Amino acid sequence: MEKMDERLELVAEGLFTVREAEEFSGLRKSKLYDLMQSGDLPYAKCGGARRIPKRALQEYMAKNLVMRG
Repeated sequence: MEKMDERLELVAEGLFTVREAEEFSGLRKSKLYDLMQSGDLPYAKCGGARRIPKRALQEYMAKNLVMRG
């Protein structure tokens, strides 16, 4: 049940289309697909479309944030 709770929490803030994820993150579509394929970015399948949890993309971007000074 813990796994389902994690999944519900991840999608609670909504899902991006791949195009919306591109606009939000500045990453190209091909990079987003690579991240999904490698398992670095979770996604939901809705029919033939993929949806990226907003929170997952925010966490990915924060994890890769470089702060100096």
